[in-house]
Amino acid sequence: MDEEIIFKPVGYIKSPYEDVNNMPKSTRESGDVEAEIIINEEYLESMSSMEAGEEYMVLFHFHKSKGFKQRVPFRGNGPVKGLFSTHAPNRPNPIGISTIKIKEINGNVIRFTGVDMLNGTPVLDIKDII
Repeated sequence: MDEEIIFKPVGYIKSPYEDVNNMPKSTRESGDVEAEIIINEEYLESMSSMEAGEEYMVLFHFHKSKGFKQRVPFRGNGPVKGLFSTHAPNRPNPIGISTIKIKEINGNVIRFTGVDMLNGTPVLDIKDII
């Protein structure tokens, strides 16, 4: 059960946020700020049914997180909670999930709102909201 799992990014986030301290703690806090997902060319066909105006879940790698604690302050400064009751980036498996709304698709570039990821964040998967 302790086997290693390796993921290959399907793309990367192009975000205005370079520092975790200036980034929204959730998509609800991100407002109308826009960012882009640059999808690797080999996955263009996987984007064929995506449309502007729709919402999707983006799974990504918290590529700058180091280590973790099992109890953390909620949203960085709130009451202390168990890690699994938060979206804290420092986790045993640093995987994040955010809900985005697509504004425009141009080739392999998806422009969206709901950005709470750092610039250069590897995207692991995108899923439709059912």
